[in-house]
Parts: sequence; C-alpha cells; structure tokens
Amino acid sequence: MTRPCRDTLENISAYLDGELDARACEAIEQHSRTCPGCAAFVDGLRQTVGLCRQAANTELPEAVRQRASAAIRQLLDD
Repeated sequence: MTRPCRDTLENISAYLDGELDARACEAIEQHSRTCPGCAAFVDGLRQTVGLCRQAANTELPEAVRQRASAAIRQLLDD
C-alpha cells in the first residue's frame, strides 16, 4: 500500500465529515482521481454514509422496533 493510499484510508472519515482543512481534502481528492482503488473506496463509503443518514430519519413501525430491541437484548444477555 502506498503512502497516499494509507493517508487516504486513515483520513477518510474526517474527510467525509468535513473535518479536514482544504489542503488535506485536496490531497485526498487528487489521489482519488489517480487511484481507482481509493476512488472506489471513497465513493462507496460516501454512499454508505448517505444511506445511513437517510435511514436515521426513517421511522420504523413499532412492531419492527420491538423485535429489534428484543433481539439486541437477547444478544447482550448471551
């Protein structure tokens, strides 16, 4: 793994959350334009984060919430 790839992977969460300065963002964007693997990873993670944010705003039916809570409690009790 190259240093630019490693830097991209180490900083991807901060990049997607808008926590990096302009220079660091530009380095990730420039590297992603030339590295297909990192470009795919950044794009995939960006899409995943977007879907998670959308799902967080979705109201689940009460029956689904109850089943999920029961399943989580059971896993924690085991």
